[in-house]
Amino acid sequence: MKVKDLLNLLSQMPADADVMVKGYEGGVDDVINVKLVNIKKDVNVEWYYGRHEADEDGGVQAVYIQREERRSE
Repeated sequence: MKVKDLLNLLSQMPADADVMVKGYEGGVDDVINVKLVNIKKDVNVEWYYGRHEADEDGGVQAVYIQREERRSE
């Protein structure tokens, strides 16, 4: 998905709706930040990692939507 595709989808949503992302194992979490990062694509093969890795030396720019990361007590 490209930024223009995301903007098109978001433009169809109510402007005052909350924005959420999938939680670690279930549920949903608040978005706390959006930033531009460099990534290396298709570097992780394990199912429990995302396919891509944020890396300063990555050749692809991507918009990273960060969720709140909660810790166990």
